[in-house]
Amino acid sequence: MSEAISPAISSNSVSHRWNLRRILAVSSVAVLLLVAGGVITLLGQRLLGGGSANETRVSTFSDWRLVCPPVTPATPNCALTTDVMRDTGGILLTLSMTDPTPGSTLSLTVPHGVMLEPGLAFTVGSEPVRVRPYETCTNVGCIALVTVDADLLKALRSNMNGQVNLAAPNNPQPVSIPFSLKGFAEGLGALEREHARRTGFFKFLSRS
Repeated sequence: MSEAISPAISSNSVSHRWNLRRILAVSSVAVLLLVAGGVITLLGQRLLGGGSANETRVSTFSDWRLVCPPVTPATPNCALTTDVMRDTGGILLTLSMTDPTPGSTLSLTVPHGVMLEPGLAFTVGSEPVRVRPYETCTNVGCIALVTVDADLLKALRSNMNGQVNLAAPNNPQPVSIPFSLKGFAEGLGALEREHARRTGFFKFLSRS
């Protein structure tokens, strides 16, 4: 009987060693994947110019600023933005864009209390006036979107000022809000570079 038991013990021992090797191999692969993931994340941050995963970078271009939040699927883009301030304090108008390519949108945010039905009028240089409806109102204000085609993009680059007209209650005439385009062209160039980097980074991840 001892001879019959001996092969069984030997077989179980071999099986045990084989299972142990598999466990060690799987564990090694898991560790390598974790290390590789950390390296890819670090490289992504370095390639995108971010020193820290939790760092928001703000660059100023005269009257415009480029805000680049940490790169995540929820916040993949930077934003080129400017504010028009009230004389008494507070923001009267905010303009912002996250995509520098023609056909994207420029968002215009104005305070609550405007007349929503007429929408607002947007103009830059000799470009035709673009009347846009309000898309929604949030706790920040009411938002309208202007499509930035190639002609408008050229006008935004080459002019120093633009204007928004909106309707206010108890005001028979439209309220005109001029805004500065000083620094827009430089800021747009920076947005284009950041957009290319971030888009390329996510394309790299999708192929991985």
